[in-house]
Amino acid sequence: MNLIKTITSPAITIITLILTSKTKYSNIKQNISKTAAILILIQTISLHTHTTNSKSHITIIFTSDTTIDNTKIISTRLTIDTLSTILMTLTALLILTSLLISEKTIYHTHTTLMLCLFTTLLILFLAFTTSSLINFYITFESSVIPLIIIIGLWGSRKEKIRATYYFLLYTITGSLPLFIAILILHNKTGTFNATLIQHQTIDQQPQLLLFLGLFLAFAIKTPLIPWHAWLPLAHVEAPAIGSILLAGILLKLGTYGFIRFTIPILTHTTTFIAPIIITISIISMWLASLNSLRQNDIKRIIAYSSIAHMGIITAACFSTNHISTKGAIILMISHGLTSSTLFLLVSCLYERHKSRLLKSFQGSSYTTPTLSSLTIIAALAHMSTPGTTNFIGEYLCLVGLWELHPSISIISIASIIITTAYLLLLYIQITSSKPPIYTKYKIQDLSRQEIQATLTLTTPNIAIGIIPYPII
Repeated sequence: MNLIKTITSPAITIITLILTSKTKYSNIKQNISKTAAILILIQTISLHTHTTNSKSHITIIFTSDTTIDNTKIISTRLTIDTLSTILMTLTALLILTSLLISEKTIYHTHTTLMLCLFTTLLILFLAFTTSSLINFYITFESSVIPLIIIIGLWGSRKEKIRATYYFLLYTITGSLPLFIAILILHNKTGTFNATLIQHQTIDQQPQLLLFLGLFLAFAIKTPLIPWHAWLPLAHVEAPAIGSILLAGILLKLGTYGFIRFTIPILTHTTTFIAPIIITISIISMWLASLNSLRQNDIKRIIAYSSIAHMGIITAACFSTNHISTKGAIILMISHGLTSSTLFLLVSCLYERHKSRLLKSFQGSSYTTPTLSSLTIIAALAHMSTPGTTNFIGEYLCLVGLWELHPSISIISIASIIITTAYLLLLYIQITSSKPPIYTKYKIQDLSRQEIQATLTLTTPNIAIGIIPYPII
């Protein structure tokens, strides 16, 4: 019943916001949204704690018995494990952060924005708890709609419409082979339920086509190079909230799809094609890291760093050993926290300078010392400094890749060194030298709400990095 309450809470919040949409007092809607977000976060933490203590999958409702080859199998529509609950907790945390920062980065905040945020929350909760492939497909595609609205309505630059077109085009391109693959699986097995499909034998001939259909959709969402062109543009044009949600959780739908559906359903094909996928992932890491070094737009730098991190996560997923899979899950969570923090701080810089070029931020340590301090903390976490969740995740990923083949781990470490280089260069460029005279006395430091939003993401990362029990 805890799962049902958690899933219905965003729906109740949406109905409440619609009923209060005509009120003249905007503070009432904001207070309702923040209170609901805090309560939902508490619910997801409680659900994750309960799931972790049970040490097993928890089936809530909609169960049925099916017999396959004289074996009785219990199929479910809604089921959760620690992977589901920790991603639900991350989603709730990012929604709360988005609400905290919205008053400073989005002008004329109104009901539409809050409805988009809680609709995203509801859709992702359903995506992370469903066992049905067709239901996952619906939520997988629906998650794009609120973000397109956010970018289109509250994007800060003239190319925001082009960014939404790119985003939509790539999503549709990936959704068609995914939908076809799901229909073929249903035709072969007679069910959409992933639990039942895993226990059935699929002919070897169509498995490669099925794998390509699933992989292409999730690789575009992750994204891996060369299917990445939509991500830097979307990040550059999106407001702070859009970048937080996109980097923090929507990209994780791709790697979640790999772990939850692609690898368990097509195990033999995954083992056969895994070397190719790992090679693509490593190339993606290297190209993204090198691209970050040549950017002068600070948002593009962080966007390419996200692609690099998702590359190592994908490589760890397809190494198909327990250590690397655990590392991939932890790195998914830590990347969601650190990349969102960096995008939040960059948006704060943009609100003060009205520019994202690195040369515009020189001397930030003089003009905005609090912002500079939080930036170096987020950058150190992003480069996997010991004592952060990123370090645990990357360490386990590299250990798992080393077990597969030492050369893979060595090449990945070299890419991580480049990541450290561009993050340090980023910090040095925005804090070194003295600020121009015309900005020295006009730039304000972070406000109380901006500090709260930043600490909401930074504190769990460091706390779990020191005491990793909640996710290991």
